[in-house]
Amino acid sequence: MLKQLILQATLSLFWVFPAVAQTDRLVALVVSGADGSDRADAVQTQLQALGAETLRATSPNNAQLRSILKRFAREAADARTSFVYLDVPVVQFENRAYVLPTGVAIALDTDLFTQGIPIHAFARSSAQAEQGGAVVTLAAPAPAGIPATLAEVETAPDAVPGSSPILLLSEAGFDPMRAALTTAVSREEVELGALLRDMMIGSDASLSALPTRPAYLKQPALIEITPAEPVVIGPELPTEDIEPVNDDETLQELTFLEKSLSRSAKRTLQRKLRTLGHYRGLVDGIFG
Repeated sequence: MLKQLILQATLSLFWVFPAVAQTDRLVALVVSGADGSDRADAVQTQLQALGAETLRATSPNNAQLRSILKRFAREAADARTSFVYLDVPVVQFENRAYVLPTGVAIALDTDLFTQGIPIHAFARSSAQAEQGGAVVTLAAPAPAGIPATLAEVETAPDAVPGSSPILLLSEAGFDPMRAALTTAVSREEVELGALLRDMMIGSDASLSALPTRPAYLKQPALIEITPAEPVVIGPELPTEDIEPVNDDETLQELTFLEKSLSRSAKRTLQRKLRTLGHYRGLVDGIFG
């Protein structure tokens, strides 16, 4: 069934199909440790309901998290707006906040420079989007055994030029934040600054700064595009004349088709599958 859907969606590439501007994309990065996995899954579900293409990571180590962050930065640069949710340990050293990936072994303060990732690296990546973005962080407890000089972060870091706002939550602030996201899903227009303010209602959350310009996670379409009628290629065959599909041949055809498609065509195919409800990942032109 899935192969047939992919083939149908692929054939639509050869119809007169209206292109979707890349700046209409909302991309999101959702990262959690093992303890925050359920919370992160709930946030990802709400972001996808808002139309976000989500990149998800659970308990990534240092190398994995850096690779995911690099990929997210590329996608954010090709998007209208971006959103990052972090449910991981965050510590502070010399007035700078660092995210701790899974499996870190920090014996000295300076180990943080190689094993931790500055939270502003996520904020800078998010800011690559056309309208900008935001980083929402639920700072989980730091792992045992780290130097006492590394304090847990209690307030959002100061704003830095060229970076997105950072909203810092305690565990008690998760439910108000999630409620604000749930309410946003039902709205026709969701402006990021207003959403961040709503997330802070009824919690002890702190925010580095509000966005300096309007950014929309959801906005009404300016024009309504009616898809063109598909081109009929040849007469329809009677059902009894159709031969059974050979799965091996179909897989070979799909493999050949994948290699022959351009990156742009693959993006269009992924969008078509998202419209049909069969794909929720990034529209990045990469078949996974």
